[in-house]
Amino acid sequence: MPAATCVAQRTPGQWVPPAALRNVPVRADCTMTRHNVGVSLQPTLFYPNGAIFLCPERQREIESQRPGASRFFLVHEYGHLALRSREEAVADEWAAKQLAIVPAERGTLRAVLSYFVDEGTLFDPLYGTGFDRALRVALAAGIAEKEWPLPLVAYAKAQEVKRATGTSLTLRVPDGYTNAAQLVVCIDRQPIGVLSNVEGERPLQLPKLSPGRHLIQAVRVWLYHTEPAGVKSEVARGLQAECEFESTGKRVIAIDLRFDGENLSIRADER
Repeated sequence: MPAATCVAQRTPGQWVPPAALRNVPVRADCTMTRHNVGVSLQPTLFYPNGAIFLCPERQREIESQRPGASRFFLVHEYGHLALRSREEAVADEWAAKQLAIVPAERGTLRAVLSYFVDEGTLFDPLYGTGFDRALRVALAAGIAEKEWPLPLVAYAKAQEVKRATGTSLTLRVPDGYTNAAQLVVCIDRQPIGVLSNVEGERPLQLPKLSPGRHLIQAVRVWLYHTEPAGVKSEVARGLQAECEFESTGKRVIAIDLRFDGENLSIRADER
């Protein structure tokens, strides 16, 4: 069945896409989204402006839980196109900042904040937990802490403790044409989250790693060449590598990534 074209019903004062994104087609197609709420495609010959696909079933489900929240996910997909980025965290932040400058969208932000808090500790390695997304949105949108749901306030305080006492993963990519990467990190075969330097350094925080031998895996690895102006060119995708690592309990672990044009390898050391 062909995808249906979505025609957004906007009320006066609602957010509208920046001029550069106003020709992006928005389609209703749950098959394209794999029954997630939305997905975006970067520009191609067939979609020269990129494209956004939404799943009406998931939108209705979200609306039934937190009316108004589903609108955030449309803006999130525009964020991927605006930034030409696959990173879910930066698309969340872009969407939150865009909505925060429109007074009529404060209800959207409150609704999605509550929706993510409802998701709680449900974890996806590309997005983090529901609490992670709620905190990301609240901070990016500049929502005062007194307006946060109480479980989010408690989670934010716990994150402060984790940053002070836990372990930070950082990414090191050698100088050369391939100078940026995005990957999902697994430790002892458990997905931990996304580690990336594509949109700037973003260390990955995790609870303190116990001393001893651990297996570190880099999966779903995408490699890029980035220019100082921020222009990105894809080098390779879908790679993976792993290494064993002996931890002594230090607080910072650096993952060194090397790519010879065909093969990817990683090495980890503490600092």
